[in-house]
Amino acid sequence: MTGDGNNTAFDVSVTFLTRNGGATLKRALKAVRDQITDRRVEIVAVDSGSTDMTLENLAAFDARVVPIESHAFNFGTARDLAFEKSHSPIIVTLSQDAVPADDTWLETLLNPMLESAVSCGKSIPDPHRGFHPFAWERNGHFYFTREMRKFAQRFGRGLSFANAAVRRDVWETLRIDPQPVGEDYQFQTKLQAKGYTIAFAPDAPVYHPHTYDLVRLAQRCRNEGLGLRMLGCPYNELDLVRDLASPGKYAQWAREVRHGRIRSVSETVFPVLRPLAVYAGSRFGRRAIWR
Repeated sequence: MTGDGNNTAFDVSVTFLTRNGGATLKRALKAVRDQITDRRVEIVAVDSGSTDMTLENLAAFDARVVPIESHAFNFGTARDLAFEKSHSPIIVTLSQDAVPADDTWLETLLNPMLESAVSCGKSIPDPHRGFHPFAWERNGHFYFTREMRKFAQRFGRGLSFANAAVRRDVWETLRIDPQPVGEDYQFQTKLQAKGYTIAFAPDAPVYHPHTYDLVRLAQRCRNEGLGLRMLGCPYNELDLVRDLASPGKYAQWAREVRHGRIRSVSETVFPVLRPLAVYAGSRFGRRAIWR
């Protein structure tokens, strides 16, 4: 699948942003290929300088690859480019480390689109990945800080491009602006402004756990603080003090320790590190930082 064509050549485009996706991306590609569906499916990847087997794996699954410079990577710009290069009326977006959990994932994800502009699946722990998933993602408390509450109050439950489907005509109307991180939340604000609805499909999960060392965790939280500030949900000094002082996350921390689920330094310090890093990104951030 190379070159550009018309937007009716396929029924569904499954898009990825890739960079050194490794074995997990290969699993994701195979899971997409093995879906039970009568739809014509293409795979499109915007790759920002992979040096491992990513390009070879994409070629093995007949993916259309659009290369970009790694130093110029921006989630909003790259995601918009992936959508632009797709050739179908429905665009599915997956993270490169998100693996469809079963062979009916695609049809289940697309079912709500008969009535909605966007459908969003969920992420679940991966029994096949050989690492301890980050405790604060597994227990649902990763986004406990107040900038996320501000976003939810204004725009509702957050859209995730880790596992979602978008009608092409809706994307063509709204597009995705440059956004260092949180381009899915940016798109959600545009959806709400135009009155489009998001359907959530809990029965269309992907395996999408993470593990973090201290540097990667701090960078992610800092970048998220920057991204949410750009969407009108800043994190100020009062938010920082309130989140550091609130007892709920420390009670959760104690429960995790008691059950032996806190196993790393990053998990141990997360209740303090996230507010500090989000504040740094929101207050002082000018661009996203990637290791």
